[in-house]
Amino acid sequence: MLHLIRKLFAPNSNRIPRICSIVNFCSNDYRFLHTCLKEVSAFSAQVLVPWSDHFFDGRPENLELIQKAIDENPGAEFVFLPYDGALGKPAQHWVTLARWTAFQKVAETMDYVLFLDADEIVEGQRFRSFLGQFPVTKFNVLKLANYYYFRESRFQAVQLEDSATLVRKSLITEPMVMDFEDRNKAWEIIPEPKQRMVFHADGRPMIHHFSWVRTKAEMLRKVESWGHSHERNWVGLVEAEFSAEFSGKDFVHGYQYQIVEPPFPEIGL
Repeated sequence: MLHLIRKLFAPNSNRIPRICSIVNFCSNDYRFLHTCLKEVSAFSAQVLVPWSDHFFDGRPENLELIQKAIDENPGAEFVFLPYDGALGKPAQHWVTLARWTAFQKVAETMDYVLFLDADEIVEGQRFRSFLGQFPVTKFNVLKLANYYYFRESRFQAVQLEDSATLVRKSLITEPMVMDFEDRNKAWEIIPEPKQRMVFHADGRPMIHHFSWVRTKAEMLRKVESWGHSHERNWVGLVEAEFSAEFSGKDFVHGYQYQIVEPPFPEIGL
């Protein structure tokens, strides 16, 4: 695989693209946000953070913590999304509407949009070097390989994912962003050239997804309000998970885990 990756990293005479990073955020992701934004600032010409006054199950947000996040990250533009529970929309509607609302603020000069969640932390300098080597501008969509973590940031899945999505700005449409499949829809409908599981030239991912690196209380808040809350008895699964030490296998995907040095110890778990 490494040989195939390196073939793509010929000397790159293309202009490095101007990227806007859109980072979905709620106060339950506060522990990740500052590091996430600090890292994306290494390569982003614009950073937008959509937020709402409610969690997407209708409970009021922690506005004090939201304001603290805004004050601590002056380099990002926070974009407000008003929540209206009377509409009866499922949580996933608000997840995608947050991305679309932020997209309205993307500067005309941007070439690509990187769609992230706050718990997806990019290694900023490695991604910046990637942009100088990889022929990004030849592609319409790139799905970026990431490590995946559960319970603590020292528990890293052996399996890799590629949830973070870099999309050519001129091809982004409202139906695409608002689709229930979220970022996967861009991959599905945007035409070639495109590539999944994109690595750095060294053959390693550049993103760390801390989706389930949370205290019990944080994990319960996540499963009660996220876009997949209706799919399984998540609360019961969380309760069972925290009744014992980590078994080495998660209840979400059934991945197997290895113990690693936490890549961003400042997130606190």
